[in-house]
Amino acid sequence: MAGDGLPLAIEGLEVRSAENRVLLSVPRLELPAGGTMGIRGPSGAGKSTLLFALAGLQDRMTGRVQWGDTDLGALRSGARTAFRARHVGIVFQDFLLFEELGPVANASLAAMYRPRGERSGIRDRARRLLKRFGIDEDGRTVPTLSGGERQRVAVARAMSGDAAILLADEPTANLDRDTGERLLTDLLARVRENGTTLVAVSHDDRLLARMDRVVKIVDGQMVSAHA
Repeated sequence: MAGDGLPLAIEGLEVRSAENRVLLSVPRLELPAGGTMGIRGPSGAGKSTLLFALAGLQDRMTGRVQWGDTDLGALRSGARTAFRARHVGIVFQDFLLFEELGPVANASLAAMYRPRGERSGIRDRARRLLKRFGIDEDGRTVPTLSGGERQRVAVARAMSGDAAILLADEPTANLDRDTGERLLTDLLARVRENGTTLVAVSHDDRLLARMDRVVKIVDGQMVSAHA
């Protein structure tokens, strides 16, 4: 699994609200295995909704969201959860770190869902990533971390499992320019080294400029896509 990205194929994707209002509509979208794609657009346009659909985290979605041979739209909730645990790393915009745990424990959470033989490797990668990102791992918990430090722990968590798919929601939003540039460089280097498929929501033009392709979402509609 590690080192091999999965291709993405979307067809007829719709996400609706509880009131049956269309929140997102993507007629067709493809990304090859190991490709990188940015998602841009105004706030509230549906960018995060698309990212969550790609993770199988949207309940009221129809159409095909296929990673390799797996169509998330055809899976029940438990099977989607198992697919994410095995194949997907996610950087959430609000971090979603466990406050009672330190940086290493947070960054190596993927080890809880992997076979015993993979767990030490995940913990070792988490430590290396945190060191690369400038996070002191000793004796700290989440409440003692700055927003930028929490962001870097969240990115390390998403990357530590060597997932085939990496989904990131504003991965550089809480970082100063220099730190954001270093993290972006490290993130893209690791993604390309491992052949990981990356999809990132961002307003950061530096990130978007380094993606293989960029799609724009406005009012829940995909209005443009370019390589």
